[in-house]
Amino acid sequence: MANQEERIFKKTYTDFDKRLDQELEEEKEERRRQLLMQAPDFKLLNQMVESEEYSQALAAKLRDGGLYYLRSGEEETTEKFMGIFRRTLQSHPSVREDLFKQAGFLGCMAFKKDMPRLGRYCGEAILSCLRLLGQEELELIEQGYLQFKNVTDTSARTRNELDFREIVDALYRYWKDNKITVTPGLLSVLSDLLFVAADRRQVNALTTVCSLSRDVLRQSSADPVMRQRFVMEWSGTAAQIAQRGWEEECGLLLKHLCLCLGGLRDTGLIKKALADVSIHMQMQSKWDNFETAFWLYYPCQLFTLVMLRWGMRRYRRALQAERVVEAKIPESGILDQVERNMEMQDEKEKALDIIRFVLRNARDTVASCARLLMKDEWEIYAAWQQEWLSAAQGNEKRQKLVRFFMQMTAEYWRNTQPSRTKKQWDFMAEGVNPPLLSDEHMELLKEIS
Repeated sequence: MANQEERIFKKTYTDFDKRLDQELEEEKEERRRQLLMQAPDFKLLNQMVESEEYSQALAAKLRDGGLYYLRSGEEETTEKFMGIFRRTLQSHPSVREDLFKQAGFLGCMAFKKDMPRLGRYCGEAILSCLRLLGQEELELIEQGYLQFKNVTDTSARTRNELDFREIVDALYRYWKDNKITVTPGLLSVLSDLLFVAADRRQVNALTTVCSLSRDVLRQSSADPVMRQRFVMEWSGTAAQIAQRGWEEECGLLLKHLCLCLGGLRDTGLIKKALADVSIHMQMQSKWDNFETAFWLYYPCQLFTLVMLRWGMRRYRRALQAERVVEAKIPESGILDQVERNMEMQDEKEKALDIIRFVLRNARDTVASCARLLMKDEWEIYAAWQQEWLSAAQGNEKRQKLVRFFMQMTAEYWRNTQPSRTKKQWDFMAEGVNPPLLSDEHMELLKEIS
């Protein structure tokens, strides 16, 4: 059969076909020659870099050089070419904006053309230029962050995992070496990378981005409005990943989010973040079940436990300081004692506010989950305690803290919603026994209820 097809092909292959093939080969060869003529002239480019009068012409030649690499697919000399590109960014400030756009376009196209080395070089070139910019050039800085984000996104979406990780590491080194001012552009890059790294299940890169995000938010140059917006986006990203049931990626996002909140010690921000997480957890309970939602949001469970302990310790310290002030005879007069009493009272109120929020948020989460799942609250409390004790199996200290937390939450529920608890309290025996709350704890609950 094959021989027959070969004979038929030979009969139909005429001299005209032969000439046509020859002309096509000649045309291809001519295009190759023309393309080679467009290759960068490194000697000329090096000479032009030395003088600022050639800035515009140099930018044009660099653009042509980038297009040559995209057309030819050659990557052997791209490192040398991008070295000249970086030198131009450093020595010719008048064309930096144009070169930023060139680097962003060239980097994205390089990844799409399966030239990851060139794409990575472009991302690193953008960072090298950002190091040179001062805060008075904010508009150009934001343009640079936008182009960098485009390049990193494209590297991830074209499945160049290794190069994506390299670019993320370069961004981390850039931050560590410079400690630059936090801008909306930088936060936009980080927020995007949090999602992209989790979406592509790049655990190592995600860990790096989470650590970098925590460092950035701790900087004093990150104003409260930007910080709050970023934290809400971070929480939303974690919720999106939780919907997919990806425990490792979701756990990483929430763990670092809680570490970030704990490091900032901003009570207002913590309240907003935990309230937002609570809503996501409720919806996850509706889509799956409460037990699944508990495990996906387990880092937040631990953070809530830490918050309650922090509030309790702060309250006890405030009470002790208040007693000391009352017992001590003031040397500077009654006004000094009044002022210190007011300070202690303010500190005590802040501590009570933290405790009240934690318990109210837990109570409302249980109530909402119960409504969504069409169950009674006591069933959610029982499931919550059972899963949490199972997670802390072998750790007696944590199990005791879990029982204490659950009893505090249940008693707060009982004090604030007596009509609902009256019919259900008999079913709460497993959760409230053996009792761990002292008379002081009960008095505290009455104070905040």
